Amino acid sequence: MDSPQRDHWKRAMEEECTSILLNNTFTTINSREARQLRVKPMGSKWVYKTKNNPDGTRRYKARLVIKGYKQSDFGETYAPVGKLTTFWYLISQVGKHGWNIDHVDVVTAFLNPEVDDDDIYMTLPDSWLEGLNTTTIIVRLNKALYSLKQAPRLWHNDIDTCLLSLEFTLSQADPNLYLRSDGILMLLYVDDISMLHPKVATKAAIQVKARLSEKYKITNHGMARQFLGMEIHREENGTGISPGQKALITTILKRFNMQNAHDVSTPMDPNVKLHLAEDRGEKELKDIKGYQAIVGSLMYAALATRPDISFAVAALCRYNCRPFTSHLTASR
Repeated sequence: MDSPQRDHWKRAMEEECTSILLNNTFTTINSREARQLRVKPMGSKWVYKTKNNPDGTRRYKARLVIKGYKQSDFGETYAPVGKLTTFWYLISQVGKHGWNIDHVDVVTAFLNPEVDDDDIYMTLPDSWLEGLNTTTIIVRLNKALYSLKQAPRLWHNDIDTCLLSLEFTLSQADPNLYLRSDGILMLLYVDDISMLHPKVATKAAIQVKARLSEKYKITNHGMARQFLGMEIHREENGTGISPGQKALITTILKRFNMQNAHDVSTPMDPNVKLHLAEDRGEKELKDIKGYQAIVGSLMYAALATRPDISFAVAALCRYNCRPFTSHLTASR
């Protein structure tokens, strides 16, 4: 890792540490108290991820996550997310009526709600106090943390309560679609919020964002140009709108070394019939997960902006458990 990139990750970790401390996410307990409570803490680690901004720049995100796979005592965990069909319906309304569509992101969303269990303990990674000689630090969680089993549900309940207090009502069609009498609509997808409103409600939308910023730390991206990996392109007059996934598809091609591939007229060769190829002496793939990764990547594109490849992806999915070389060839 080169020095500039290391500096980016270091700043990202510092920002995450600051957010955790400001949110009072946990309380440190001493070793004596830990012994008295017979604490069995779960571990934690840093997870690093890069994200591409609509303007082409890159964001570096570091998250302190608890090793939730070791969690055995927890309650309800289900949390709904916005439906793609709802998003496409809203996009059609934006194009039809010339509405505004804004993108708002809640920073460190899972650190906001309080945990529903007072006995969740965790050890901090050594890099939390990098460079200091110290014993293992044990903490008691006050707020939810990433990878905690119930964290998504706690966050959804928290943001749901907040939006209802802002005079939104919940749609019966989608548990993440909220509506207001002044025409403002909000679609949630975990910590990403798509806000739509007619131009006459622009002032009211600004007030809603201000109220949200009083409770949460938010990033207002302004007019939506990207949402859930989909680019949103608008005509200059504001009426025409067209979605795309060029960046995602380019990433898929690079990931599977297909960036130099040539265009074809159909998603799948019409003369090729896929089947279990053991009778034809074909080699069965050892890297099943690699094949599944290709199909899974294509599946999101098919569901979002490329319905023309849906049949080809569905055909490839039939062999996810036992793919052969001919299936891998067809996937490429």
